[in-house]
This record gives sequence, structure tokens and C-alpha cells, in this order.
Amino acid sequence: MVKHIKCVRCRYVRPDHNASERGWTAYECGNTDSEYFMSLLNITEAGNKSTRIIWTGCPYGAPLKRGEA
Repeated sequence: MVKHIKCVRCRYVRPDHNASERGWTAYECGNTDSEYFMSLLNITEAGNKSTRIIWTGCPYGAPLKRGEA
């Protein structure tokens, strides 16, 4: 069985400085194996910005190590 890692708990999430705006940080998937690669993870389907990472995740994620955040 493949373990499903939520994006909010994945080590491949990284800030996207090019998409970020003043007062809002965009986060993208940095895992080249994921179908979410380079997708903004704190944007809703309607295109609204969120301060939290809201995407559900994928089977290619890797959990954060203790102390990472």
C-alpha cells in the first residue's frame, strides 16, 4: 500500500518567491515525481489565495523530519 502524505506535512513544499505577493507567500510542490510538481499548494480550485497549504497531497510525498518546518 502506498502511503499518502499531505502537502502540509511534506518536505518537498517550498516557497515560490515569484508567485508570492506582499503579505502572502505562495507555496509550491518541488517533487519532480509528483503530479503536483510546481503547482501552487495554497490556491483553491476557484483561484483564491489561502495562507495555509490546503491541497490534499500525493503518494510521492516525503514526511518532514523532526525539526523541519
